[in-house]
Amino acid sequence: MTIRPLGAACAAAALFLIAGCEEQTPGTASPQTSAVPSTSEAPASSSAPPSASRPSATAATVSEATKPATGGAVAHSPAGAASVMEEYHHALGNKDLDTVCRITAPAFDGGMKECRSLTPMQFGMLSEDDFKKLKATRVDPAKVQSKGADKVVVPPSAIAPQIAMMAAEPKTFTMAWRDGTWVVVD
Repeated sequence: MTIRPLGAACAAAALFLIAGCEEQTPGTASPQTSAVPSTSEAPASSSAPPSASRPSATAATVSEATKPATGGAVAHSPAGAASVMEEYHHALGNKDLDTVCRITAPAFDGGMKECRSLTPMQFGMLSEDDFKKLKATRVDPAKVQSKGADKVVVPPSAIAPQIAMMAAEPKTFTMAWRDGTWVVVD
């Protein structure tokens, strides 16, 4: 059981860094509704006016499976990646194996199967304080760096609060746009 370029300790830390908002802070704008479609997406050809709550090009290309718990579509933008990173952290804090592995399985050589076998061990390494911090994690979309139309980098400074394991071994994570959502690839 190996994890592509990540060592075992880094793999555990990698599982702490991806998420989409399961909880929305009152009074803040949802990153899903303000996304601008990338240039790789075709404009909507419908003659109907676009929805006020979601850009029409994004709505036409995002499947139901890519929607975070809040119900909005995942934006194909750095803000959308930040949202998925938050979703990941909240899933870790809630010990939600399905969500954690949906987001991070591409970073494992063994994919979903390996993620599902290693992640429960990671849950056992976390303290109650870690779980509380993970549930409260926010990712600053302004610090998520675009590396082309389908790739972003999330530096450790974009994530707060950080649990001790993340602070001890800070790592920059790479996310890629795949099948209508953001996933961790390194």
